[in-house]
Amino acid sequence: MKKTDSRNIQATLMVGAGLLLVFILGIFSDMLYWDRYLRAYTFETFVENPFPTLDRLYPQETVPGAETPLAVPTADAASRTISAAALDEAVAFAEASNSTSLIISHKGVIQLEKYWNGEGAGQVVYSFSMHKSIVALLIGIAIDEGLIGGIDDPLAEYLPEWRDDPRELITLRHALQMNSGLEPMSFPVNPFSKHVKRQIGTDLAGTALSFRLHDEPGGKFDYNGVNPTLLVMVLEQATGRRYAAYLSEKLWQPLGNEDASVWLDRPGGLARGATSLYAKPMDWLRIGEMLLKKGRADGRQVIPEDWLAALTTPSPTNPRYGLLTWIGADYVGERTLEAFEGFAAVAQTPFDAGDIIYFDGLGGQRVYVIPSAQLVIVRTGVLAWEWNDTRLPNLVLAGIEETPD
Repeated sequence: MKKTDSRNIQATLMVGAGLLLVFILGIFSDMLYWDRYLRAYTFETFVENPFPTLDRLYPQETVPGAETPLAVPTADAASRTISAAALDEAVAFAEASNSTSLIISHKGVIQLEKYWNGEGAGQVVYSFSMHKSIVALLIGIAIDEGLIGGIDDPLAEYLPEWRDDPRELITLRHALQMNSGLEPMSFPVNPFSKHVKRQIGTDLAGTALSFRLHDEPGGKFDYNGVNPTLLVMVLEQATGRRYAAYLSEKLWQPLGNEDASVWLDRPGGLARGATSLYAKPMDWLRIGEMLLKKGRADGRQVIPEDWLAALTTPSPTNPRYGLLTWIGADYVGERTLEAFEGFAAVAQTPFDAGDIIYFDGLGGQRVYVIPSAQLVIVRTGVLAWEWNDTRLPNLVLAGIEETPD
């Protein structure tokens, strides 16, 4: 063998060894990320294990609730205002769709409260994207308090990394309406992809800021978990508070909710605003009741009434979407999100109430709110591949036996 060939082989081996060393050091310097990755905490895992528990998605940060949870009255069998037949149908539908909880409230009184999976009312459920709507509520509170100037403020006003950058054109409104123009999400398996790191990485802020401008802001609807992540960053910058602390003080405690928790990218890090708010089903019901009461809870205006009007106004790029919140307008038989191939919400018929709004979590996690009927429905459960969005609220609406005031 020639001396030059031997040197080339040695050089190749040294480069390979160096790359291997860098890879190993990278793993050991971020064990939290690699632990998540090797456990396959990616989108595919939610198909195989669709109801993650608190001990699997860590670290958590507590969202302190009220010292005494706010009680919601429950009707006995004789005083229910929804027929027994309709409630039985709702239970049958919930059981057939592998639900873990179903709560139905009419005119502020619980008509049905039922749990599956062996944990009862104390179970903490994984809400998936219902958390996004909570982020939108907090943005409204921060605007009302003067901590955020307004919905049309550029994100770059609070995220200096984007100043003098094409992304400085993106406003809070764009992020809230999911038409920011940022590059779309995808779900690869490459552990070095920013799309995987957006899901399970330990530098969520840095990853979110790395997403580039793909389309003109305000031009088209594109459901993207980066948007609520950026809004959580705006909230922390504008309020000078931890997200969990602000959520607790401004929403969770005033509603009389119990302790909840959010999943952080790392200890002391950023909360995942696109998903991963752990709370009890009754907490979600209290949120729905607050929306029915035009932002009031326990005699207090928690959410500005004008913000709720903005929250439920159809956006110009999607008539079925307001501000990180879905609305029952513009009927379609199948509602899909390009980023989530294989999951869809189907609707054999339109919603029977034109004013329905709802928090939508992947695979049928729902809070339905129907102001005209004074009705709130909470459903959580194992991921439904094709969740029938209109079936549950429509059959409950048909069973109301008393005309709302």
